[in-house]
Amino acid sequence: MPDGATDGRLETTPLSDEDFAALMEACPGACDVRHLAVGVSGGADSMALVLLARSWAHDLGISLTAITVDHGLRADSAREAALVASWLGGEGIAHQTLRVLNPRPSAGLQRAARDWRFAAFDAWCRANDAGPVLLAHTLEDQAETLWQRVAADSGPDGLAAMRPEARVAGLELARPFLTVPKSRLVATLRSRGQAWVDDPSNRDRRFTRIGFREMASCLEAVGLGAVQAQRFTGAMRRARLAMDGHCAAFMERHGRVLATGAAWFDDRPFNALPEMFAELLLSRLVGAIGGGALPPRRARVTRLVLALKNREAPFTRTLGGCIVSRHSNGKVWICREPARCAPSVRLNPRESTRWDNRFEVVSTESGPIELGRLGEEGWRWIKHHDPETLVELGLANLPHAARLSIPAIHELDGTVSVPHFVPGVGVKPALSDPLVVAGFSPDADWVRALIMPLNAG
Repeated sequence: MPDGATDGRLETTPLSDEDFAALMEACPGACDVRHLAVGVSGGADSMALVLLARSWAHDLGISLTAITVDHGLRADSAREAALVASWLGGEGIAHQTLRVLNPRPSAGLQRAARDWRFAAFDAWCRANDAGPVLLAHTLEDQAETLWQRVAADSGPDGLAAMRPEARVAGLELARPFLTVPKSRLVATLRSRGQAWVDDPSNRDRRFTRIGFREMASCLEAVGLGAVQAQRFTGAMRRARLAMDGHCAAFMERHGRVLATGAAWFDDRPFNALPEMFAELLLSRLVGAIGGGALPPRRARVTRLVLALKNREAPFTRTLGGCIVSRHSNGKVWICREPARCAPSVRLNPRESTRWDNRFEVVSTESGPIELGRLGEEGWRWIKHHDPETLVELGLANLPHAARLSIPAIHELDGTVSVPHFVPGVGVKPALSDPLVVAGFSPDADWVRALIMPLNAG
């Protein structure tokens, strides 16, 4: 049974420190760090999380900081952030309020707010050498996510819903409460005499998630409640892990993922794959190489798989911010579209950044650097002024789009250089000599594990 569920019914008993320690076993990545952040909105779920995490972290010698992101979308947000700071200060818990000053979007408000929160968490964690971020998503949140993805016609990956541990745009997240009903968290706060903030947006029917929340009792009545949804997502998560393993095995035998952010596979074994598996593989690779926040549309993936299977001649298509091309030698390359790369960024010494949602970059140069895509001008400069680098990195063997989309350092005098590429890096690559290191680091664990140096491609 999921934690807090008995024969499909939700429990209302408070969580103990021992209960929380057991829940954290599903988030091993958060148990072996020196500094953790906890996202705290002030609602019942996140307040219960930070209070329980405080004792757990203390026992393990882990520093803990509560983070409240105020995006100014409601008139009371600043007051509520100050109230949370007061509550946590009284508990001796370190707290930071991060204010986000972005214009209100005309559509997609909840998604924009989530992206702003994650970006704020990421910047703070990088600056404070912290992570992962603990989030208080509950059993009910998991069920709502599942029904949203059913409505959106998500594939097997989407139906696995949220994972206890995940990486989103390089930010590591841990969600220990996915099997815990909200009723137990409310009971936990009441047993401790702790108040919480009631967010009125949780009742706003303009948001799709709220519609599913209001349908919860009806779904429960027909046997499709939160507990049943959790069982289903657990089965889909196991299926997703199995598919990740099959995708990794295929790429180990028939392809490569390169440290410069491109991948290839042989077309003959790909054409022999069942159509559904071929679609899953292609969608996963495009998501990793393109750095997209969302997977490519299933209909477009299906059309591209059919084209790959039915055409022998070389051809090129675009999908999910990538260029997918079949070459005359039988290789199918997946490269980032150069025109879709992120703008250049300014990177200071010992500062790490995530560029184009694909590369983790850090520098020990004496001054700031400007980092962006290599581009046509940069490629011409490297060819004429630094042919040794061209040979060393094997750039001549890459498709042209793959060359143009790699990160490069652009000096004011027109000089161009490429970073030292490393396969599979953490959030901050270790540096000893003055240089710039770029690690291709997609969110998917199985893709990161396959990354190889250029000379292995």
